[in-house]
Amino acid sequence: LNGYCAVDDPKTEIVLVNSAAGIIVGGKAEDFSYGMEVARKSIESGAAYKKLKALIKASGGDLSKLEELELKYG
Repeated sequence: LNGYCAVDDPKTEIVLVNSAAGIIVGGKAEDFSYGMEVARKSIESGAAYKKLKALIKASGGDLSKLEELELKYG
């Protein structure tokens, strides 16, 4: 999201719900409410975006695709 969607945008809510589920499955939260809080803080701080870039790089992915989207939508 990286600042591209408003806090009350439905896309933001979908990302938070999906992220919270992953955080719970990953053992970083015991309940959905806390998972949502962790997800929101990670997105707002930019940590989630930095992690995405690191995962793309570590997996041999092409960062230029992400950079194209940044230019197009940013």
